[in-house]
Amino acid sequence: MIPYICMVEVKEIVSSSIVTPQKVGSLAGHFDYSLNPYAGCAFSCSYCYVPKFPNARHEDFRQWGKWVEVKINAPELIRRDRTKIFGSRIFFSSATDPYQYIELKYRLSRRCLVELLKYKPARLTMHTRSHLILQDIDLLKQFGPSLTVGVSLTTDDESVRREFEPMAPSVQRRLHLIKQLHAQGIDVYLSISPLLPCNPERFAALVAPYVDRAWVDNIRWTEVNTRPELLEKYASHFQSDNHEKLAQNLKSCLASHRESLSRQHTPIKSNQQPDTRTSRRRTVSNTVPTSRPSVVRPAIAQQLRLPLAAASDKCDTS
Repeated sequence: MIPYICMVEVKEIVSSSIVTPQKVGSLAGHFDYSLNPYAGCAFSCSYCYVPKFPNARHEDFRQWGKWVEVKINAPELIRRDRTKIFGSRIFFSSATDPYQYIELKYRLSRRCLVELLKYKPARLTMHTRSHLILQDIDLLKQFGPSLTVGVSLTTDDESVRREFEPMAPSVQRRLHLIKQLHAQGIDVYLSISPLLPCNPERFAALVAPYVDRAWVDNIRWTEVNTRPELLEKYASHFQSDNHEKLAQNLKSCLASHRESLSRQHTPIKSNQQPDTRTSRRRTVSNTVPTSRPSVVRPAIAQQLRLPLAAASDKCDTS
């Protein structure tokens, strides 16, 4: 039985399009298209920003998480629009989780990946909070250096996760996910947006060995939050600069982890200075496939944000 799906209204639809041009909004300039095989999301995270997007079904944002539309013809639409796909930059997905549990029934995300492999986008960024993406690891690896996976992990505290994200995978599931992606040589970054109540030192230490960059941000668009009582309960956290504290802890942990790897892979003889260039290259090769260019990504910015559309942005989420 698919978890929670009996609590959600599911509707199969025939969509007119599946790749949405990103000409305005926060994705513009970074991606050419977004791709959403589903509309709506049964993970039902209380802070989700998607109800800010113009859509008739978003008018009552309190219903968010209680419905999902399945674009059953999504793979066929990719095939139809293959000339758009080739050489493009695609964000998959911007307005739903492509690996919510309904994917166990429809396998739409997997079928879309099969089509995308045929038409070779220049860059594909997957974004999820679900361990179900590991079922498609065979396909993901075939994209090689063009693929990046972003994993949403907003706290290290499971009790907090249950309050804000009751239908989503557990903290441990997501930690396992980033470890497995890292072990498979897939480029993975962490989305900590919004940062929920946590232990910043412990949180940073848990994830630092498996990612080389992260996005950290505070909570936004509280007017569509479906659990306002939680905002009041944790007001001191959201009104503080905890996201900046976590960013600093991540910087420190990532730098320490890189230094440790450098010492392991670059023995230093007496009176010999370490080859910084070599140690950096080897450090990066421990987090991305060896076929990737040997470049060093910045560990983390003070406050980097996911490319979310502002309330005034006119985003087509079809």
